[in-house]
Amino acid sequence: MRDWFENLAPRERLFVSAGAAVSVLILFWGLVLHPLGSSATERAERVTRKQSDLEWMLSAAAELKASGGVTAGAGDPDQSLVVVIDRSARQLGLGQSLTRNQPVGEDSIRVRLESAPFDALARWLGQLQGSYGLALDSASIERGNADGTVTASLILRQPG
Repeated sequence: MRDWFENLAPRERLFVSAGAAVSVLILFWGLVLHPLGSSATERAERVTRKQSDLEWMLSAAAELKASGGVTAGAGDPDQSLVVVIDRSARQLGLGQSLTRNQPVGEDSIRVRLESAPFDALARWLGQLQGSYGLALDSASIERGNADGTVTASLILRQPG
């Protein structure tokens, strides 16, 4: 290959050398510089989106805080935890499974469900947290006798 290059006319050698140099630059840009630049651009756009999301979340949190947030009574702050647990369990079809509903101090309650459908239990816990602000403090869940059922001992508490 070297012999071929040296046998070229000086003008042809110049064109071949310039073409090789341009080819190396194009390969370097295409394989190294371009991916780095596009990934940096993508990351910058992602940071911008995340900052926008954070600003929205902060404004939404401020609105929720200003509106009074979520209380354990969901409309009736004097409603006891026993009533909240009993009423919400019956609404989701867990009334037959609810075997124990006992207050533990002023802000917690111990609940026992037997032969409860697991899916309904999961929905109920989500509703208690979302609608009433109750948090799951501890849980012991065991497989029930029938498929898809569980026996659960829970302690739920009001945060704060």
